[in-house]
Amino acid sequence: MQLPMSAAMRGPAPMADLKDELTLAAGKVTPGVDDTPYIQYALTALTRDRSDPQAQPHFSPQSASEYYKHLRRTNTVGEVPSRNLPATAPEPASEEAAPLRRLSPRPDAHLPVPAPVQQGNDSPVISIPIGDSWGLKDPSSAHWVAVTEDMRQSLDPHGRTYPPLAYKPSILRPFSMMILMTLSLCMMAALIFCVQYSAQHDGLTPYPGSLYTAQFFVFRILPQLLGAVILIYAQSILNTALRVLPFVSLADEDPQQRYLALFAELYAKSLLYPQLVGPWQIMLFDLATWLALFTVPLLSASFTCIYENHSWVWSPVPIVVWALVALYGLLVISTALNMVFWFGKWTGFSWDVRSIGDLLPLLNRSNAIASFDPQTLSGSRADFKTDLRDRWFDRLGYWRSSDMITGGIWYSIGAVGARGNDARVVAGMRRDSAPKVSMDSEATAAPRNWRRVYERHLPFCIRSVPLIMYTVVCALLVVALLVVSFLPQTRIDDGFRPLLAARPGNNAFSAANFLNAFVPSLIGMVFWMLFQPIDMAFRRLQPWADLGQLEGATASKSILADYAACLPLQVTWRAARNGHWRVALLSIMAQALVAIPVLGGGVFMALAREDGQVRMYPSMPVFGVLVAFLLLYVGCLSLAIPRRGQFELPRPVTSIAAIMSLCSAKELTQDSAFRSVRSRQDLEGRLGVGRDPREETVWFYGVVAGRDEHRVSVRRMQRYTEKPKIRTIEAMV
Repeated sequence: MQLPMSAAMRGPAPMADLKDELTLAAGKVTPGVDDTPYIQYALTALTRDRSDPQAQPHFSPQSASEYYKHLRRTNTVGEVPSRNLPATAPEPASEEAAPLRRLSPRPDAHLPVPAPVQQGNDSPVISIPIGDSWGLKDPSSAHWVAVTEDMRQSLDPHGRTYPPLAYKPSILRPFSMMILMTLSLCMMAALIFCVQYSAQHDGLTPYPGSLYTAQFFVFRILPQLLGAVILIYAQSILNTALRVLPFVSLADEDPQQRYLALFAELYAKSLLYPQLVGPWQIMLFDLATWLALFTVPLLSASFTCIYENHSWVWSPVPIVVWALVALYGLLVISTALNMVFWFGKWTGFSWDVRSIGDLLPLLNRSNAIASFDPQTLSGSRADFKTDLRDRWFDRLGYWRSSDMITGGIWYSIGAVGARGNDARVVAGMRRDSAPKVSMDSEATAAPRNWRRVYERHLPFCIRSVPLIMYTVVCALLVVALLVVSFLPQTRIDDGFRPLLAARPGNNAFSAANFLNAFVPSLIGMVFWMLFQPIDMAFRRLQPWADLGQLEGATASKSILADYAACLPLQVTWRAARNGHWRVALLSIMAQALVAIPVLGGGVFMALAREDGQVRMYPSMPVFGVLVAFLLLYVGCLSLAIPRRGQFELPRPVTSIAAIMSLCSAKELTQDSAFRSVRSRQDLEGRLGVGRDPREETVWFYGVVAGRDEHRVSVRRMQRYTEKPKIRTIEAMV
């Protein structure tokens, strides 16, 4: 007590006027405002893991316009709250402003760190915020509970907030199915009419005595041409059904139906044989579509010339016609059953998942994505399923957290009762027990160089040995056909012996005409079907090839390219618009090459020479067009050979799980552009599609040197010329 009293008696200390400047500044700040959040912010900026995307704020837009308004209004990714504002996000000042989600900070929450923003007038592409703002509790930390259809109807009876997940592609809707049934019924009616009319009038029309007339085209080319249209339509429905079926199984409430749905094939390996997967209605339609392959060869032999009332007339072959009626009747019945199956079906779709980008919104809040550890996943299909045995019963649909407090209801792929933390523990155990893969600086220098380290896979049909050998064999066969057809000793226009009875019997059946029409058309059908897997492989892998480029690719050419899900002519138009000319050419030729079985079945016809000998004569115009298509066939195979290394991937992307494994980067799946997406148009708007090309986001596929060198994934491309916007201390005060 004496010391302070003596000090007071002596008066003020000599150095009292030299107070610390920080102490003086402390008295000038706004009273009543706690500086703790700013201290926490500084500590977090110094100690946080730079590779952890959870440290960044997150904005959940409800539409594309709201998303872009938010980015333009804030002009930054992560904003530190002002001293004059509470930690909770404010409400918008007007209806035009994008509403921010109200977030209540937890006591232990860390303030976000500003993330880099790309600047410049030439590109508004912005690094999208990741994670939940101000430490909002992640719904994946709680147990997930599936929202059934009954629960959804009780929560939202009118389906305005949570619409029914019953979206179907247009080709699987009743109107499309009715078109196929109508075409099949019209073909059946036309064939039956021809048989009945011919029986009552001794034939259809007199034979003009030449192969170079319009009648030859009507009776020997037009039937199988119409049949090819019906066949392509049925195959398009089947391809779409097989692509949607894994998602339908994944959305089923029965766990037995969801078993291994993530690993089911999205695309038919080949329609040369039936796939026979899924419910019995799909299998029946698959079988009917496969049997429809024989309709084109049978239609080639459905009409012939018979000698009736001292003249030759065109007449249908009843036995062939009734076989065709049976095949088309089976197609009609299976289509009707297929239509009933898809009508009102709970598909699990809010919109059609046609591309990589369409799948990403389903992973934004998923508790399953953490299981896809790239260091422990095998490339082979069997080992890949074994490594992901914790994902065998995942579900697609609406979810809620078990506490019903945080998270609300969201639409995603996940596991019932599981938590995101559980998946992270499993992934960590795998990572600790798995051998480490070392990647040098050269392998991580560019996004495309990861292929030098990881397993490289190509579909069998476009691998070097099968593709080159098949091209050489086809080229030799075409050369042999040309040599045999135009050698003086074997000129095809001189005709050849039929080796079978050529004269039609009482039922108008000619063995020689049937054999020389059915067999060439059937061989042409096999060649056409063997070309389809090659076309599908390029359609499926072209977006990944663009993602593997060093400079990346825009969203419309990469993650939103849906060539594998497009209809025959639709894929050609979209590929040409995106500059993928090889895909455009191969896709249109994959449909045009159906002319090989169509023309092959209408080339030859038995005719009698002046000396009475019967020979098989070709229609030289038809034969010339057929040879042209055969040359185009070989040319398309040759076009598929070069530059196939860009299609190499660690594993085949033919299942949902395989695509998820190659889109597992956290900054990708938790990108705000993929949260709360309402439709395909909404997604395109968020990614800048349809605006100025400079506004469209750019994406690549590979690794990130120095940060994420072991996870090969699709990622957003950041431009190196753009500097991040830094929030200074002065801006915080």
